[in-house]
Amino acid sequence: MLAKFFIFLTLSCALLQAADKPKEQDVEMLAKTVTKDGDVAHAIGNVVVYSPQYLITADEAYYNYVTGDLELFGNITMLEGVNYASRSGHSKLNLKTKKGTSDPLFFFDESSSVWLKCENAVLDAETYITQKSIVSSCNTQDPDWKIVFTTGEFNKESKWMHLYNPVFYAGDVPVFYLPYFAFSTDRTRRTGLLRPDFGMSSSEGLYYMQPIYFAPAVDWDLELRPQIRTNRGEGLHATYRFVDTAYSKGEITTGYFKEQSHYVDEENLKNDAHYGFHLQYDRSALLSTQYSQIQEDGLWVDIHYLNDIDYYNTKDNEDTTYDKLAVSRLNYYIKQEQDYFGFYTKYYIDTSKNSNKDTLQELPTLQYHRFTSPILWDNLLYSVDYQAKNYTREEGITALQNEINTPVTFYTSFFDDYVHASASENIYMTYVSYGEETDGSYLKHYSNYHRFNLFTDLSKSYDTFFHTMYIGLEHTVPSYSKTEGTQYKATFTNAVTSEDMIPLDLEEKNTAFQFKQFFYDMDGEKKLSHSIKQAYYYDKEYHYGDLENDVKYYINGHLYVGDTVHYSHHYDQLSRNQISVTYQEPIYQVSLRHTYVDRTYEHNTEDKDYSYVTLYAETAYWDHFTLFSAINYDVEDDLFKSWSLGFKKVKKCWDYSLVYRDSNTPKQTTSTNGIDSVNKRGVMLMFNLYPMGSFSYDFKTESEQKQ
Repeated sequence: MLAKFFIFLTLSCALLQAADKPKEQDVEMLAKTVTKDGDVAHAIGNVVVYSPQYLITADEAYYNYVTGDLELFGNITMLEGVNYASRSGHSKLNLKTKKGTSDPLFFFDESSSVWLKCENAVLDAETYITQKSIVSSCNTQDPDWKIVFTTGEFNKESKWMHLYNPVFYAGDVPVFYLPYFAFSTDRTRRTGLLRPDFGMSSSEGLYYMQPIYFAPAVDWDLELRPQIRTNRGEGLHATYRFVDTAYSKGEITTGYFKEQSHYVDEENLKNDAHYGFHLQYDRSALLSTQYSQIQEDGLWVDIHYLNDIDYYNTKDNEDTTYDKLAVSRLNYYIKQEQDYFGFYTKYYIDTSKNSNKDTLQELPTLQYHRFTSPILWDNLLYSVDYQAKNYTREEGITALQNEINTPVTFYTSFFDDYVHASASENIYMTYVSYGEETDGSYLKHYSNYHRFNLFTDLSKSYDTFFHTMYIGLEHTVPSYSKTEGTQYKATFTNAVTSEDMIPLDLEEKNTAFQFKQFFYDMDGEKKLSHSIKQAYYYDKEYHYGDLENDVKYYINGHLYVGDTVHYSHHYDQLSRNQISVTYQEPIYQVSLRHTYVDRTYEHNTEDKDYSYVTLYAETAYWDHFTLFSAINYDVEDDLFKSWSLGFKKVKKCWDYSLVYRDSNTPKQTTSTNGIDSVNKRGVMLMFNLYPMGSFSYDFKTESEQKQ
């Protein structure tokens, strides 16, 4: 019977579209037998009643053409609009007032897949009021979950369902009772309460956050997230999202969290309040839509401000950060056919420092780039790159750097394009003027170098595979170099990793060999990739640079293994090694990676070894069931930065997940180094009932970790 009901629903959609039209139409009745007695028509057998709002079928019907009263008997199916359908054994309905009764009633909302069964219902134009009812979105026979309630009301205009004295069942087992519960079947964007978040922590107490969502217009919305942690404090965060043009979007997030005084003392926190601000704005066409001479332009704004790292860690119960450095950027570029103009800014907030007055900022960097273009002949090419960088800070040495790179390249090929060659002359100049605190100090550098390339790019098809190969030799010869002035040393901790305050683009005499090859099967699927690079430096104390070797073997369409090795000839050992295994298919996903970086690695800027393992694994081998795990382990410090293990059960009408997490997150303290960490571990249980939303319970314990 249920299958016939849905078939009838599908076949009637086109007719119901016409029924939505506001034009007045007469009521029509069709049946095997129709008789009329005064104002009342009596229809028996395969009855079909059509009105501007309803399409109804039944075994028998009485209709009064004057009053609009319609009484139906037996196998009644009623379609109302394109979303609502119902089944009943006996119904009374006035087609003029839209009021009536049904007993019993089965109601279905097609847009949300929610159904309702009740012993009797009172109907009107906007609401269904039901008695002794069951609601669910699962299968009608033996649903996985259901809610049984004494009285309920469904508003067809607001799409809210209100339940009184509901009892929640998992299968046939009652789980818990509430005096009142309400949910919306509307999936459209609208103002209202979002899913609350709550949990329990041994040190922070009960955690509860209730997001409030405002959507007054199609081009902006606002989300407020008040929260309380009973043993720690209270806070409020807000996010404003907007779309101001067809080419842009943005969001502004800000917040404030106030600590309780006893928690500040117990945890030795530096600040009793944490606040911050984050602005993101992306616009792909700022001026190019107004000026035809601009081919392309774009604006990217990413601004961060915070007083300490706990601003991130108190935004909600999930957000954590391990990076002590917050970087703000404001970038804009204009691109024409051959020219590129860029404006960039970087502002650093180092949360491990008590003050950022001596942190060097890049405000701003200006760039002009001329793309590679022919000069005099088609195979004689040049490009230009100019940058002006302003390094500034409140305390300490500041600098303004002008930098230019100009390569001129001659390209040709031999032996029917089997061998390619190029020779380039590269000019590099920079001038640095330091701030007033240095009494007019400056740094001037000029250099040029020659670069020669000889390479071949070959491919060949075999009986069972296809092979491509690149072999290249690059020889760089510095020609002239002169430096005047002072190079100050860096005494700050931010993204500038060079020991010199102003890094110079210096080339050393070297010859580099590079080899790349790829193997494909006859279906075009990659099977093996391999590259190797070795540089020889003529003027270094030890001539050989690190040997770089990268191999990836694609065992099949789902599994590949890779190994990237840097071998130091100087120290006769591996300076960097990263091994990865990746497997991915619809029911399995595994990614395992181990990275080792030795202090001898030429790009390691700190006198420290690094060794860490990352793992993510997920399987959906069992129907509707997913098991997952993630690990981030620091081998050198013998410390799990974070790890988690959990599972998720997914069905058509609901899902639930159970996760155990353990993580170490930094916090700002009054200790000597300013940063300690907190180890948080606990379980989270989450249920999601479609379309009602989800609820979760999060329990954590915490312990302090000294750095």
